[in-house]
Amino acid sequence: MPTIIDVAKTAGVSKSTVSRVLTDNGYVSKESRKKVLSAMEEIGYIPNILARQFQSGVTKTIGFIAPSYMNTMGKFLQVFMETAKKYGYFVNLYLTSEDKQKEIEALNQMKFKQIDGIFILTRTNEWEVIKKFSQYGPISTWNRIEEDWIYSSYFDHYEGYLKALNYLYNQGYRQFGHVLGNSQNLNTKARLKALHEFHQNKGLKLDDEWLIQESSLYDDGKLIGEKWIDSKSKPDVLAFYSDYIAAQFISRIEEKGFKSPENIGVLGFDNSEISELMHLTTVDYSIEKQAYNSFIYLYNQLNEENIAEKKLTTKIIKRKTIVNRT
Repeated sequence: MPTIIDVAKTAGVSKSTVSRVLTDNGYVSKESRKKVLSAMEEIGYIPNILARQFQSGVTKTIGFIAPSYMNTMGKFLQVFMETAKKYGYFVNLYLTSEDKQKEIEALNQMKFKQIDGIFILTRTNEWEVIKKFSQYGPISTWNRIEEDWIYSSYFDHYEGYLKALNYLYNQGYRQFGHVLGNSQNLNTKARLKALHEFHQNKGLKLDDEWLIQESSLYDDGKLIGEKWIDSKSKPDVLAFYSDYIAAQFISRIEEKGFKSPENIGVLGFDNSEISELMHLTTVDYSIEKQAYNSFIYLYNQLNEENIAEKKLTTKIIKRKTIVNRT
């Protein structure tokens, strides 16, 4: 197999000149660079990328850890990878199937210098376990956590949910139902705070039957649809924590002859592709900007840069499942 010495001899230049061309570090004249590249092609030299990475300690690769392919992950991952490409980085995707050991194995890739930094979409291990790996490189996450050792590009779900509920109220809705996520999730706790304040301030009764979380229903929109069909106290609007669950709900009630918004208003959350396909009114909370900021943090840490992050904003995307009832 040809070596760097063979390239130097064929090109008629020094070994150090070939090294500077390969690493793109240091001055090389256009003529010498052309000779080196031609010699590499002539003798079939393939640079030993792993060896160069080991010497420099830089792989130009970021690990992206997720428990599975989630509904909102597509848009987030796409923006994250496009931003990484723009700045000269690759992205390795690790799907752990919520297996703690698989997550540890992915984190070990940074410990063993196979990747430079890590992004965690949602964690499987406890934070204290993950924290130990921060000594090997920067870590960012989509989970909400306020700690110095990790960057969290989270959105304030209290502010976003309160804004969404006030929008629904201004549209004339008065009987609210809420489908929330995991009760231990800080975003869910933020939404709970918002909805309790909202109902209290507006003088509206909160129907416990339609405060859905931590049950067999909260992650299955079709079951929620069946519950709504059978219920004697139907809310006139349901706010979901996910576009996907909201879409499942609409699909099931339509099978039984009901429609949105004629029979019930439906609000999603994410502004994912499915919300556009289903004409679902939803809340856009800057997923693309969160993905961008998550990579930029890692890039800044790895390259001692100070590229500005993008400001996160909330926007109601008005489509067909919410109408003005006033």
